[in-house]
Amino acid sequence: MYDILIAYSAICLFPFFWSLLSSVKDNTEILVRSLSLPEEWRFENYPKAWTDAHMGKYFVNTAIYAVISTTTLLIITPMAAYVIARVVRRSLLLYTFYTLGIMIPIHATLLPSFILMRGLGIINTRPSLILAYISFNISMSVFILVGFMRTIPKELEEAAFVDGATRTYTFFRIVYPIAKPGLATIGILAFLNHWNDFLVPLILITNDNLKVITQGLQELRGQYGQDYGLMTAGIVLSFIPVVVLYILFQEQMIRGLTAGALKG
Repeated sequence: MYDILIAYSAICLFPFFWSLLSSVKDNTEILVRSLSLPEEWRFENYPKAWTDAHMGKYFVNTAIYAVISTTTLLIITPMAAYVIARVVRRSLLLYTFYTLGIMIPIHATLLPSFILMRGLGIINTRPSLILAYISFNISMSVFILVGFMRTIPKELEEAAFVDGATRTYTFFRIVYPIAKPGLATIGILAFLNHWNDFLVPLILITNDNLKVITQGLQELRGQYGQDYGLMTAGIVLSFIPVVVLYILFQEQMIRGLTAGALKG
């Protein structure tokens, strides 16, 4: 069993290893000696990708979109999940309404989203992409958090009500802090979705100053030739924040997913 898991892990990690190795080579070495160590370590590919290929600008844009949309989700979706799990007695209809969004493919919503954003007059702006990211991730976030909220003992809330606390006070001072593993889970998943997304920005953003890092990577491809060292350096720069974020919060993420799966 362990041999299978090790082999599967090696297969998954191979693209990362190849990207790291290729990011310090030139085209000739990548094409001729792709799996060997470079004869000359070309670390200049990274500053070249950051400045000349404008990856720094795209990096900042992506961070703005991901942080704002993820933060908004961490504020509004716990409220909805708490209402469904605790406040509304017959919440099956409301819960179904939210979770049905998981079953709708994102491709089916692109055209309506584009028409809606154009009607609001915010197409090709930062708010259009932020609103799209929030709406596309609400269903998943509510689905995970409802399962987690149902594992929180009701006695904690009842004790607060006996002491005269309001529902709002109980949520923000008791339930919300306890729900940190669940919040870490939806935060990481949403951030990953926002950071790695290419299709939604491709539809909503055409202004070069507002593009995201995935669009920047796509533009590194030339019509008649590619600088693979520059491309792989951009790829490495794009996945570093995601890897760091997961390493920092992997324990909370696993706790949130397993807690929501045990009950409710």
